[in-house]
Amino acid sequence: MSKTVAIFEPIYSQDQTLTCADFLPFVRADNARPEWREFKILTDMYRNGEHLRHDYTGLFSPKFTLKSKVSGSAFLDFVQRHDGADVCFINPFPQLAYWSFNVWMQGEQAHPGLSRAAQALLDASGVDITIADTPRHGPSTLAYCNFWVGSRRFWDEYVGKTLLPIADFLEANPSHEAAIGVMTDTLHTDPAPFLPFIIERLFSTYISLHPELSVAAYAFDAKAVREYCINDFERLLFDRMQTKIEQADSSGIFEPALIEQMDTVCALWQRHFFDFYATRPHPHTGQPVLIG
Repeated sequence: MSKTVAIFEPIYSQDQTLTCADFLPFVRADNARPEWREFKILTDMYRNGEHLRHDYTGLFSPKFTLKSKVSGSAFLDFVQRHDGADVCFINPFPQLAYWSFNVWMQGEQAHPGLSRAAQALLDASGVDITIADTPRHGPSTLAYCNFWVGSRRFWDEYVGKTLLPIADFLEANPSHEAAIGVMTDTLHTDPAPFLPFIIERLFSTYISLHPELSVAAYAFDAKAVREYCINDFERLLFDRMQTKIEQADSSGIFEPALIEQMDTVCALWQRHFFDFYATRPHPHTGQPVLIG
C-alpha cells in the first residue's frame, strides 16, 4: 500500500506560483521571521501538527529542481519505494563529500565561527549534541538544503526534540548571547545570518548520530557526482580526490592525514568560490556572492 507523501513548497505572496507542480503550496500569510528561512516554517508545521496528517512530510524550497536536478515526481517515487524508512533525502551538492569530512568542516570554511555559534546555541537550548563529536558525512548521511521528508516518528524525534527547543529558546531569549551569536550575518549568495546554515547542518549531524534510524539517501554514481560540480575547479578537485575518498568511505577509515588534506582542499575550494563568484553570477541565484 502506498504511503501518503506531502512535500510542501512555501508561498510568500499572492503572485507567487509553485515552481514544482508535484508539491503542495504552504502559504505564509505574514512571513514572520524571514531570516530564519525554512527553520521557522518547519517548526510552525510541527506545532500545527501538519506532520500528523501524512505518512511522510517535507518542506522544499522553490529552488529544489534547480539545485537537485531531479523532478518532484521522481523524488516522490523514490520516497514511495522506501516507505519503510524513517527519513528520505536528496543532497544537491554530492561533490562536497569529496573535500569536506562532514558538514561542519565545510561550514566552518564557508562561515567562519559557525561551529562555535552552533554549539553555544545547542547548549543554551538544552539540545544534547556536541559538534566536535560529529562523524564522517558520506553519501548516506550528507545533506544540504533541507531536502528531506520524514515519517511522523522522525518529525517527533528530530523536529520536536531538536529543532523545536531551539526555536523556543530563540523566541524566549532574543537578547541571550547565544541568540545574538547565531543572528550574526555571514557570507553567502543571499544576505543571511548563521542560523539557517546551522539548522541545515543539524539534519546530517542528527542522522549520523542516530544509526538506529532507517535512512534512504538518493544515490548518485561517480559520473553523476561530477556532473553536479558547478565549475571547472570543482571538477578538478573531484578528479583528484575521488579515489582516496571512496576508498576511505568503503573501509570506514579516515586517517588523520587525509582529514587534514580534506580541510586544506576545502579551504582552497571555498576561497576560489568567494573569488570566482564575487564577479560572476552564481548558478543558483543569478547574483554574485555578497562579500560584505
